[in-house]
Amino acid sequence: MSTKNSLSFEKVRSALFFSLLIILFLAFVYIIRPFFFSLFWAAIIAILLYPMHKKINKYINAPSLSAIISLILVVVLIFLPLTLLLYLIIQQSVILYSSFSTENIVSNVQGISNWLRHTPISPYIIEISSQWTEYAASVAKTISLFLFENIKAITQNSVRFIFMLVVMFYTLFFFFKDGGKIVTRLSYVSPLGNEYEKMLYEKFRNTALSTIKTTIIIGGIQGMLGGLLFWSVGIKSALLWGIVMTAVCVIPALGSFIIWLPAALIMFATGNIIQGIIILIIGAFVISVIDNLLRPILVGKGTEMHPIIVLFSTLGGIFLFGISGFIIGPIVSALFLSILSIYLQYYKNELQQN
Repeated sequence: MSTKNSLSFEKVRSALFFSLLIILFLAFVYIIRPFFFSLFWAAIIAILLYPMHKKINKYINAPSLSAIISLILVVVLIFLPLTLLLYLIIQQSVILYSSFSTENIVSNVQGISNWLRHTPISPYIIEISSQWTEYAASVAKTISLFLFENIKAITQNSVRFIFMLVVMFYTLFFFFKDGGKIVTRLSYVSPLGNEYEKMLYEKFRNTALSTIKTTIIIGGIQGMLGGLLFWSVGIKSALLWGIVMTAVCVIPALGSFIIWLPAALIMFATGNIIQGIIILIIGAFVISVIDNLLRPILVGKGTEMHPIIVLFSTLGGIFLFGISGFIIGPIVSALFLSILSIYLQYYKNELQQN
């Protein structure tokens, strides 16, 4: 009887312990939830660049110093080029703006409206022309009101972005410095065993690396086509805008259209109707379609996943997690398939043993 009571007490104590463990784990996750994306990208960068950090630490043999050097290299290799690219975008935008005078744009708009008067939409053009002042005042008022209402949100988002970037760098330093210890501690907690843990780690790393490689390749193709398109229609600094399009295409939530669509509108505003139509057609039906065609195939080859799974996991990840979802989605799918294969392998071994 005492033995039964002892077993019952042990079950209750185990249930209470694991219940408390789960509750505290969920509370911990809830606490760090605002910093999820900072932690996630710090982990991604640390995993992808850990071989580089390992070589640096091998020669220096000082974990803190080698972590600082690796962090500096991340800033130099990733963030300084992005800052330089942003400066070039602003500089070229100012040059582009100054190259079109207000009188030139107005005369071109008038020329376009005169050309449209000989088309079936002539009555609408006459009505718009007669009320052009009211339309312009209404648009100016709407834009001013939008900027006034959103300037606070834009400022807050900028401050939040900088803060999250600092958190990511701070976390990345400790991932470089103590990454090996963190992985070892996690392996103690995991019940899967070294073989399966290593498989999951490799799947995580390969999926992240394949997704980022694919994004860079697709961005490069889109940027090259965009640069050639701009050069063919006579846009100045076509090479630079091609590089800008490459950088923009790396962010799936943005896409290449934020470059070629304004270029097409500027062509229309300056009277270059044919060039604007060419940009719209090539941009919509060639440049923008490349991502949807190539991404599932390239990521699928690198992760051994079917292209349809890659497509839906990427789109679903972007819908749920925003910009970071283009890599979170495929990683979650890859880990799920890995866990499923582990289960099937273990289940088969159990059946063979029995």
